[in-house]
Amino acid sequence: MARGPLPPLVYKIMCGRKLEAARERVQLSQDDVSKRLGWSQQKVANGETAVSAVNRRDLELLLDVYGVDGAARGEYFELADLARKQLPRRKGTLRSKFEGIMRQVVDMEFSATTTWRHNSMVIPGMLQTEEYMRYLFRAYRPSWPADEIERGVERRLGRQAALANTDQQFWFVVHEAALRSLEGIDGGNSVLRGQARVLLDAIDRPNVELQVAPFRHGYYPGQEETYVIFGFDTEPAVRVTYVEKYDGGDILHDEKNLARFTTFWEHQRVHALGPEQTRPFLRELSQP
Repeated sequence: MARGPLPPLVYKIMCGRKLEAARERVQLSQDDVSKRLGWSQQKVANGETAVSAVNRRDLELLLDVYGVDGAARGEYFELADLARKQLPRRKGTLRSKFEGIMRQVVDMEFSATTTWRHNSMVIPGMLQTEEYMRYLFRAYRPSWPADEIERGVERRLGRQAALANTDQQFWFVVHEAALRSLEGIDGGNSVLRGQARVLLDAIDRPNVELQVAPFRHGYYPGQEETYVIFGFDTEPAVRVTYVEKYDGGDILHDEKNLARFTTFWEHQRVHALGPEQTRPFLRELSQP
């Protein structure tokens, strides 16, 4: 099953990384380039760090300074064009049902080679049961109308379809608090049991790893963060972090934040129970 098309942001990052490498090959600093072209140093930096897309005229000037010619120039221009080209928003498609940052997140969920997600207080949307989804949507304030709740459930179920693509690998680390918060929410534990069974099934998917970080293991770095790191097997390779918040989120791809969240991830997956130790933990929660 083919992955979805790469989002423009990924191409923008690739183009920036290649420009940085080209500049370093000719042993020029960003200041050197800015002086030669009469630009600010920040303009050079923004193109390399994908803060802004590089237009074709500026790209021509940069490639002249870096001595890039022949077929190699075509690769840069192709990346720059793709970075500025928006993916189609066809009516009725899943991505057309989302706006802003969440549309970018959905695009990455269906196109990333690897997805690493840590959740501290809520089960990841890609693994939620319908009952749990409705509970969460009802808990929003101000309350959602019934028809909006159903649209929210439909959208979230649509996102779960990405898990069926075995060309993509998904790895989840979920804190025990996300499960324990389901205890008694329906006057009993049926929602908790149903959710635990879905997580058990996920462990057996060939492209899914799932770990629970239990209370008994204590604190670990980044415990309070809910985020996902999307990895793309491009050349150069690209990683993008989405940090989730109650009323939105932030997409980050600068080196400092990527290093920070990658370090969190390395600690978290080691701190949590392994998948086979997670299985009996969830099995106990799934029992009446």
